Amino acid sequence: MLDKIAGKKENTANMCARGLAKTTIFAEYLFLYIAVYGSIPGFGKIDYALYLSDSIENGVKKMRLRIERRCDNSEFLKRYITSTRFTDIRWYFKNAEGKEFVVTGHGAKTGVRGTVELNTRPQLAVLDDLLGDEDARSATIIENVENTVYSAIDYALHPNKRKIIWSGTPFNAKDPLYKAIESGVWHVNVYPVCQAFPCSREEFKGAWEDRFSYDYVNNQYIKSKGAGQLDSFNQELMLRITSEEDRLVQDSDIIWYNRSNVLKNQGAYNFYVTTDFATSDKQHADFSVINVWAYNNNGDWLWVDGFCKRALMDHTIDELFRLVQEYRPQEVGIEVTGQQGGFISWIQNEMGQRNNYFTLSKGKNSNTIGIRPTKDKMSRFQQNAVPLFKSKKIWLPEELKDSQELEELLFELSLATLKGFKSKHDDHIDTITMLAELNAWKPSEVGPQEEEDDRLEDSIMWGDDGSTKKVGDSSYFV
Repeated sequence: MLDKIAGKKENTANMCARGLAKTTIFAEYLFLYIAVYGSIPGFGKIDYALYLSDSIENGVKKMRLRIERRCDNSEFLKRYITSTRFTDIRWYFKNAEGKEFVVTGHGAKTGVRGTVELNTRPQLAVLDDLLGDEDARSATIIENVENTVYSAIDYALHPNKRKIIWSGTPFNAKDPLYKAIESGVWHVNVYPVCQAFPCSREEFKGAWEDRFSYDYVNNQYIKSKGAGQLDSFNQELMLRITSEEDRLVQDSDIIWYNRSNVLKNQGAYNFYVTTDFATSDKQHADFSVINVWAYNNNGDWLWVDGFCKRALMDHTIDELFRLVQEYRPQEVGIEVTGQQGGFISWIQNEMGQRNNYFTLSKGKNSNTIGIRPTKDKMSRFQQNAVPLFKSKKIWLPEELKDSQELEELLFELSLATLKGFKSKHDDHIDTITMLAELNAWKPSEVGPQEEEDDRLEDSIMWGDDGSTKKVGDSSYFV
């Protein structure tokens, strides 16, 4: 961990298991080291640093007490730090050579403004466990924390000499630290309690075996599993925001098929489209999702094509009409809750302008156009979508496994657990849930057309060459 502090890397993100002393190393010891020596190896002199935690009342005040107590009880620090002054949010140090160093504390939700000490902007920002347990469930608080990190902190630091060290234990995929790690623009370090678990004693490779032995980790695993809290074990110690045991849909629940066979025989299927529209193309916006499904005579849903991007609504409408024109679906499902209610009239107007008409689904229990959910997302997913997966009714094309659409779909499914959706987005999941709301009917089976018994042999009438042809019944006849 200490090796990752040195050097000129500007943005470092550390994902650490609970109890690995991340706050001690990346905050308490780091500040005291700078107070004594005045600099970070490979980075240079530091005069002023910021410390951010979840709140001033919790993280900041506790850090102040830890550092103050360490200074009061260490003979080494008393020798090399000759002067200290502490308030709850400002900590001043002066070393034996007369070098001054100041740390100011800030709450992640309150922001950082006007940060100048010792006539300079801060060169270092230490971000430590920015979210509390309840904060991780609030979209508003998460947005405030992200604004603090990417607006207030980023622009408060010295423009030419700067370093951010962000450490924590993520709660879910919406956690700002988890998003930062996924973004690819941070130097990432991941420290789980051990390499893999469950495992045998001989296979065990711990990060800190003197403190977290095999017996400790095994006992925590057994206790968590017995209490039905295995997700907590995986989150806090293994840094996995979900596990195979918690997943509602396993990889084995999905059938993979050859898409080219469907495209060559489209008349054997009825096609349906499910959607979940968003209205922004900004980086943190939801995806606009359109999925095209082929419904066969066995009641299986085969994903054939789709669209999944952050896009403005005009682009999404263009994609919808492109897919409808290509596959000619029996119904198109449009959710009409919230802001999506206005999409129906927009789409109907576009039908007239483009001369491309199709049926908008009314759902199963309504006489008006649009899908109107009556339950929360998780309840709908468990009641409508999970049974389809468990009965092997959802098929995905092997050829498009690495496409953007299926990668996002599979990622969302992998983070769907009994305790909620732990992915940043659930847009694909909504479109799968919508399948149960459509008025879908199965196509007729494809077979050879029966010949009439009184057909005249060797006759050629009305362009018939007399040969027997195999013709599939139209999927429109039930």
